[in-house]
Amino acid sequence: MNMNSLLHTVAIAGLAAYVGLATPAAAQTAADGEVHGPAYLDNSYGTKALDWVKREHGATLKTLQADPAFDVFRQEAAEVLTTPDRLEGLRMTPGFMTQYWQDRNSPMGVWRRSPQAAWLAGKPEWQTLIDFDALGQKEGRRWIFGGASCRANGRCLVQLSDNGKDAAEIREFDLATANFVTDGFRLPEGKHRLWWYDDDTVLVAPVLGRSSLNASLFPKTLRVWKRGEQIARTKPIFTINDHDASLSVTLIKAAGSPKFVAVRGVDFERQEFWLMDLAGTSTRLPLPELADSYGVHDGRLLLRPEVDWTPLPGGQTFAAGSLVGIDLAALIERAEIAVPVLLYMPSGDDAVRGVVTVGNRLFVELLHDGYSRLEELATDAPGLRPRLVPLADDRFVSILGTADGKILVQQESPLTPATISLVDPDTGAQQQLYQRAAAFDARNLVTNRYHAVSADGTRISYTVMHKSDLAFDGQTPTLVYGYGGYDVAVTPRYEPIFGKLWLEKGGVYIHANLRGGGEHGPAWHRATMREGHPLAFDDMEAVLRDVHRRKISSPAFTGIIGRSNGGLLVAAVMQRQPELMNAVVVGGPLIDMLDFHRLPPGGSWLAEYGDPDVAEDRAFLRTYSPMQTIAGPETRYPVPLIITATDDDRVLPGHARRYAERLRQQGHASLYFEDDQGGHYWELAGGPAPGDWRRRSVARAAEFTYLWQQLRKK
Repeated sequence: MNMNSLLHTVAIAGLAAYVGLATPAAAQTAADGEVHGPAYLDNSYGTKALDWVKREHGATLKTLQADPAFDVFRQEAAEVLTTPDRLEGLRMTPGFMTQYWQDRNSPMGVWRRSPQAAWLAGKPEWQTLIDFDALGQKEGRRWIFGGASCRANGRCLVQLSDNGKDAAEIREFDLATANFVTDGFRLPEGKHRLWWYDDDTVLVAPVLGRSSLNASLFPKTLRVWKRGEQIARTKPIFTINDHDASLSVTLIKAAGSPKFVAVRGVDFERQEFWLMDLAGTSTRLPLPELADSYGVHDGRLLLRPEVDWTPLPGGQTFAAGSLVGIDLAALIERAEIAVPVLLYMPSGDDAVRGVVTVGNRLFVELLHDGYSRLEELATDAPGLRPRLVPLADDRFVSILGTADGKILVQQESPLTPATISLVDPDTGAQQQLYQRAAAFDARNLVTNRYHAVSADGTRISYTVMHKSDLAFDGQTPTLVYGYGGYDVAVTPRYEPIFGKLWLEKGGVYIHANLRGGGEHGPAWHRATMREGHPLAFDDMEAVLRDVHRRKISSPAFTGIIGRSNGGLLVAAVMQRQPELMNAVVVGGPLIDMLDFHRLPPGGSWLAEYGDPDVAEDRAFLRTYSPMQTIAGPETRYPVPLIITATDDDRVLPGHARRYAERLRQQGHASLYFEDDQGGHYWELAGGPAPGDWRRRSVARAAEFTYLWQQLRKK
């Protein structure tokens, strides 16, 4: 399992109400002399908090809706979100292609499937499996598809998310009848995790009251759940510690064994691997704590060490970021590392991001200066140089699967809509199956790659999109996006809404590749962990200064935008260097870095940021935590737009609420928008957001009305 992606898959905040807990931060006082913001705003559903939200959100929406551009943006966003040739949400399953699909008549969407042969022929035969509008109306819930895990027998474990939360209800579904299974596997809303073991057995980490959860309110016990058995009667066969980050399962029945591997996430980086059977007998495996797994190929488990790794005493050391294969049978049968082989070592600062198997052939997905490459590895002769698959070198590539010895590839670039093609890995010949129509007019748009130099001399790249006849006079509205954390790569993809509402109207749009992300090797991410986190802020500031030096824009016409960890980034940069920008969109942000661990699931993020309960860590967190570093009214900040969602159960809305109120207390204006739909999802940086496109279009209209108001020439 890739632990760096865990933030995006297993958060469980918001479960406090379910297990009867008081909101942790509500009990916090300022006894330590620190500012934490109004405690009542931490309670997502308290009357006082929601009255505050109604007032602040209502005032912001009224102000923005008064601008004639608002309704134009809302309508344009709605068109983009419902265009019939979108390619999002596709998954290849045995014999079928499935898709979560929304259109004008299905605002909550449907989960549908087509026979794979028909889909590959370009003539899909869609069958609706679940109509979420109809289901929600019947059950009085705002159901959204949260994903599904399906077996070859046609049974699936479907996640039903109420309003977009990470917490989901689990129901077993029968693809043959297109109905939920009566008396099948079913769990009420929670951050459960489940894995099929066989047709009638599930491995489950369930939410069964407070005692089943760790300090971050993640499930901490692994159980075997047999068909027909009551979940409450199951017994733990594996338990992680209260302050561990996560529990997961991998390598189920690998190498022909009936066993599986339980993964204890010690923190957000380190993992322990335990070979287990259904009775609970366990053996610790000698796998590296700091590594990502990329599956199995030709009897080998594929690993990418995050730091240099020497698996055998006196043996070969494998460099961080390389791709290493170890004998899977020896690992499963004897719990030992055998025959470790270097399969691939990236050149320069390239980064391995995944692998794909075609028959007995192995291909590695790379990021090279932000764009994708696909190389075939000579696994029988690892010393041979990999062969580059001839694809366009200015695209971001997503591998959807394989068919008939070919690779199913989705390709896109900032100005090129996504296409899906079958690619012959030998010749690079492509059979295009589908293409999204252009969402915005890109005929006179261009992209360029520039580099800035950060405070410590590190070179930071950024991609600029703008009109070809741009006058470099420093007066063009410019929006800079950054993230800088968790090994998440910011790649220059096709962003339909940003293209329509920003680029097409003459704005400049920039993706900044900051340290902390996954654009380069593991060291690029690890540099910003713990006390190094402000390096990402340095990088963002360097990009802004370089943009101004080149006269692409100037501070009065520059805005910055970030989501989640990126919300922390842009809030910190605004407070450190307010003179560099005139607009800031602070989305779903982490704000109180002295208190984040008390707001579940923040306690699972300590490896990334540090532990505020440790004096040394608290000292460096205090230097940049936006909540505690707001200056007085003598410092002029740009008026930020702070945007979140009421049902965000990954980064609780209390961060955004308390930040807006604390800014006001310190004499600074802000705009506050709290969406009543959606969890921790956004149109940018994380894939398509789920939920009613009508609400989504209002949120995007709010953002872009604000940006144009702040940055257009007066």
